[in-house]
Amino acid sequence: MKQFILTGRNSCWCSSLGEDIFSRLHVDEEGRLLLDDVPLILAPRYFIAQLQKTMEELAGERAAATMAYKAGFTSGYYFAEKQSKIFGVSGREILQTYLNIASRRGWGKFTIVEYDQEKLTAKITIQASIAEEWGNVGRPVCHMWRGGIAGILQYIADTTGKKIRIVGKETKCIAKGDPHCEIIAQPYTP
Repeated sequence: MKQFILTGRNSCWCSSLGEDIFSRLHVDEEGRLLLDDVPLILAPRYFIAQLQKTMEELAGERAAATMAYKAGFTSGYYFAEKQSKIFGVSGREILQTYLNIASRRGWGKFTIVEYDQEKLTAKITIQASIAEEWGNVGRPVCHMWRGGIAGILQYIADTTGKKIRIVGKETKCIAKGDPHCEIIAQPYTP
C-alpha cells in the first residue's frame, strides 16, 4: 500500500476529514486513489463546478441540470443499494450515511431538517455547498444533490414496496443568494 502526502495551505486536510477516513485512503499499483475499495478522484470544487458550467454553456442550463440530476440520482440509488446490502442499513440510516460521507468529503455540511419514512419525504440543508463556486447567479445549481437525495429515497421506496416516483427540488441555493442550499425530496405529484 503506497502512501501520499498532502502539502500546501491545506496541509491539515486529513484532520478536517477525520483521521479515520484519511487512514483508509491509499493509492494502488495502477495509480488509483482508493477509499477502502472505492476508487476516488481528488479534485478541487471549482473543477467539478466547471464541468457543470461547461455543460450549461454547450447544452443549455436545462439540459445540464437534467444531466447532473440524473447522474446524482443514479449515484444516490447505487449508494443506497450498496449500503443496504453491505451494512444492512435501511430508511433514514441510508440517507444519513450518504450525507455524512458527502460532508466528510468536502461537499459542504449536510443536515436532515425533516424526514418522514411513511410519506418518504426529506428536507436537507447544505451549508458551504459547491454552489459557492458559482457566486450569486440568481438560480439554483445543486442539481446533482437534488438527484442524489431523490435517488436514495427512490431506493427506499422501491425496497419497501411503495409504488411512487421520488423527485428532488432545490428550494434555496447559495447561488441564488440564499444563506444555504435546501433540497426537498418527495413523491412526484403531477
